[in-house]
Order: sequence, then C-alpha cells, then structure tokens
Amino acid sequence: MSDVGLYIAGSGVNAARTAMDAVANNVANANTPGYLAESVQLQAVPGAGPTSPGSGVEVSGITQVTNTIVEANALAASSQASYAAANQQGLQGIQSVFQEPSTYGLAEQLSSFWSSWDSIASDPLALGPRSVVVGQAQGIATTLNQQAAQLTTMASQTSAQLTSLLQQVNTQLSEVAGLNQQIVSSSAAGQQVTALVDQRNQVVGTLGKEIGVTTRAQANGSLNLYVGGLSVVQGTAADNLAVSTAGGTTSIVSGTTGATGLVSSGTAAALLSALNYEIPTYTKQINAVAADLASTVNTQLAAGYTSTGASGSGYPMFLSSSGGTPSAASIEVNPALVSNPMDIAASSSATYTNNGQNAQAVAELYNASGGPDQAYRALVANIGTAVSNANEQAQSTSALSQSANTLEQSISGVNTDQQLVNMLSYQQAYQASAKVLSTVATMMQSLLAAV
Repeated sequence: MSDVGLYIAGSGVNAARTAMDAVANNVANANTPGYLAESVQLQAVPGAGPTSPGSGVEVSGITQVTNTIVEANALAASSQASYAAANQQGLQGIQSVFQEPSTYGLAEQLSSFWSSWDSIASDPLALGPRSVVVGQAQGIATTLNQQAAQLTTMASQTSAQLTSLLQQVNTQLSEVAGLNQQIVSSSAAGQQVTALVDQRNQVVGTLGKEIGVTTRAQANGSLNLYVGGLSVVQGTAADNLAVSTAGGTTSIVSGTTGATGLVSSGTAAALLSALNYEIPTYTKQINAVAADLASTVNTQLAAGYTSTGASGSGYPMFLSSSGGTPSAASIEVNPALVSNPMDIAASSSATYTNNGQNAQAVAELYNASGGPDQAYRALVANIGTAVSNANEQAQSTSALSQSANTLEQSISGVNTDQQLVNMLSYQQAYQASAKVLSTVATMMQSLLAAV
C-alpha cells in the first residue's frame, strides 16, 4: 500500500512540475510573435482492474490553444492591411512627383507661360518678351522630363523591391517546408513539437503579410500553404516563385507549375498593382499633358508668321527629342527658337509682322477645352482622390487587422493574469503531493522502527 501511495504522490509531483514549467514558458513568451499558449493535459492513471483504485495522474500531452477560423481571419486581415499600407505608400510616392499645389509646380508654370504671351502681343518686335516665353517653355519641358524620370525610377525601384521580397518569400517557404519535416518526424518519435509549431506560425504570419497565404493543416502535423488557391508548400516541398515581365505586364510565376496571377493580397500584390496599373496610368496621363501642350501651342503657331514673314509651321515651339509625338520624357523646346526667339510666329499676317495677334491667340489658349491645363488638373485630382481613398483603406484595414489579432490573442495568446492563477493552483497541487510523499515516508519509517 505504501508503494502505491508513493507512486500516486510522485505522479502528482511530476504532473504539477510539468504544468508549472508550461506556465513559466507561457509567461516568458507572452510577447513572442507566433507563440501559442500551452496547456498541460492531465489524466488519471487507471488501476489494474475494475475494483482496483487509480494509480495517480500523468501528463497525456501539452497542447496549444487554437481556433482555426479565428486564425484564418486574422491571417487574411493582416494580408489586407499589408496590401493597403503598401498601396498607400506607393500612391503617396506618385503624388510627391507632381507636388501640387506649389509655387513651382507645373500648374503654376503653365499659367505663367500662357500669360507671358500677352507681353509678346503687346510688343511683337521686342526680343525680351520672346526670350521670356522660350525660357518658361524650357522650364515646363524640364519639369515634365523630371516627372517622367521620377516615375521611371519609381517603377525600377518597385520592381527591385518585388524581386527582393520574393527572394525572402522563397526562403521562408523553404523554412516552412523544413519545419513541417521536423514536426512530422518529432511527433512520430513522441517528442514535443510546440516550439517548432510556434516558429512555423511566426513564418506563416510574415508570409501572410507578404503574399497573402492561406493554410490547411494536415493530420500528420504538417501545414500546407496556398496563394491564390495554388499550393506553394505541400508537406516538405516548397515552390520557388519568380518575377516575370511580358508584354508590359509584371506577374509572379510559380516555378513548379508555371502558373501566374497568384498573389491578390499582401505587400507583393500592392507592388504588382503599382507596376501594372498606378505608375503606368499616371505616366500615360502626364504623357498626354505633354502631347496636348505641344499640339495646342504648335498648332496655333503654325497659323502665324515670324518677324520675317516666314510661316510658323516651320517653327513649332515643342519637339520630341526622340522623334514623333512629344512625351513627358522626350519633350523639349525647339532649338531653333532657343537660338533665335524672333522666329516665334507671333504675327497673324505675313505682311504686317508686328501685329502680335497670333501671340495673343496663343495666350488665350489658357484653359482651352481638352488642353494641357485641364488634362493636368485632372491628373492631380485623380491622384489626390486615389491617395485619399488609399489613406482611408489603410486606416480601416489596419483597424480590422488589430481587431482580428486581438480576438486571436484572447484565444491563443498568453493572458498573464490567468497564467499566474494557474501557477498558484499548480504550486498548491505540487505542495499537496509533496506533503503526501512526506507523510508516506514518515509512516514507513515509523513502521520500520516498530519492527
């Protein structure tokens, strides 16, 4: 009977010690990303038969508190928040290219350019007003060139960022596959795998923010990952994703299946959107401003005459450095007018070259319907609206992600107050079992002394 008592008490001491170790581990990892609170599962050791008493308590396992639905929602919310934050940053970067409203912005430059033609109209044969117009035209061309260059640089940087991100993602996918292998083999050997699961959860959480993964747990303890419904981690096998650009469209390609169009959330999706939509859209719009400016001014100059009576059609104000229709990147002022501003076709008559009426007609093109000013204002309004919407989306998705994360933490995270209560309970159980051990030992010594 004494042996049974010692065993029962000893099993209680061991169980309480294991439970206290789990609580201590929980408290130590309360702020560790990806950590799931551990819970010790205790069960009675059955007796030898129906009439035999139980033989103590044993630890049947250490489990992690989880809720798969809540975890999935938190992972999805995190992916959407990361997409919104990256999209917001990208659009704000595009908006900074145009710097409106500004004293030195393109809108103010265009306004000054049109009004300066009034000075030519007032004094058609004076060199000074013509030189001012040429100088302002050069300033506009330089601004357009710089805006185009900034957008091009932004596209290059975004592409490099996406490539770097995917290199990191591929490393993490391989890490998840490796952890799957360790978890499966350790579980088969009867070893605890909670630390490995926590490590895997942390990597999966990062992948969710980067490429928007979803998960599916397997019976053997491994975790399969999917992006856009396609597998990127299957057990111990990981895909290798790459950036591909074809026909002006950038996409992420699966190295295993060759499938594209995988990513729809996370930072990578926002980078893809910037490369395929936002940057090309605003590049196209600023190119339209440059083309409209050149067409508007050159068409009117072609209807006039220079100070020598030559046709204005031979002296357009704006040209393309690469030929064809001027774009924001290629627009420049006609070198002939830079060399001799007197060749600006300010007159409406080949005979009366000092009437300045064509210069006045150019001045009145300010805010012409479908002209460059309206096109530029529309561009600025569009990017402003897009940034405003992106700011709101970033705020709302961040709030939703925080809410989902709070709910997940309330279930799977560590509540230090509750852990302290558990610790006190297990300490009391430990002390009680130790008291039983001491009592049984004292009884045995008494019996032995009486023999």
